[in-house]
Amino acid sequence: MITIDQLRYVRLGTRDLPAAVGFAERVLGLQLVNRSDEAAYFRSDMRDHTLVFFRGEPTDRAVGFEIHGQPQFEAAVAELSQNGLEAAVGTQEECAARKVRALASFRDPGGNMIELVLRPLNSGWRYFPARDAGIIGLQGVALRSRNVPVCEALWTTLFNGRVSDWVGETAFLRFDRAHHRLAYYPSADRGLLAIEFGVENVDLLMQNSYFLQSAQVRIVHGPGRRPTSNQIFLTFAGPDETLFSFVTEGDDVANEATHRPRQFPRSPSSFCTWGSKSDLPEFC
Repeated sequence: MITIDQLRYVRLGTRDLPAAVGFAERVLGLQLVNRSDEAAYFRSDMRDHTLVFFRGEPTDRAVGFEIHGQPQFEAAVAELSQNGLEAAVGTQEECAARKVRALASFRDPGGNMIELVLRPLNSGWRYFPARDAGIIGLQGVALRSRNVPVCEALWTTLFNGRVSDWVGETAFLRFDRAHHRLAYYPSADRGLLAIEFGVENVDLLMQNSYFLQSAQVRIVHGPGRRPTSNQIFLTFAGPDETLFSFVTEGDDVANEATHRPRQFPRSPSSFCTWGSKSDLPEFC
């Protein structure tokens, strides 16, 4: 079994890098740590970076997960191959672009690019945001898939993922005590659905809600509370049709032995217990 230590980063291709950088600083409030003509790196916590915008096609996106050590990394590459998932081992240039010692990438059954990385950089400096959005770190990622059960099986059999809950076929997966770090939503499309950043408390989430409205950022769902994770959330539109969410509170899975995934019906009330509406098919 391949053990994931933690979610590390999301990489997003964009045709308009200056606009994406402006969004990350002005709207999200993340800290810009490196920028070149080709890419911009942003911090949200003690990790060196958790979000990267780079010049490329908007469909060129990847989610990075950390593997604990060199033996485990090499075993993961071998195990992927044995299970019919050929992992491309990163070149020195690709590893340098991700600030890691080693990289292996593969596509999940839904066509999403997944990157496994070894020894990604952390920062010894305190995170200092571009604005006081109250962000405390990258919390989770939501992906689209035309076949969620197959994607779920990958993470729960080949990897150490565990299902926390289902809404219809939507699967919420965890690797640690948090309710979920990865979610798969049934969709006619594939690719990244949303990137979630935690904020300190409900007050900051609501402050961000009013800030987004004043900045004329389109809110697509929320504010609301998820019946599954008990998280309070606010989801809004970003560059290149990418969604972002601010989340706070939420349940941990304190006891793995006693936790049992719950099945919720696929209905709007299963995505928000407060009754917030969304016109996105994945949420309704």
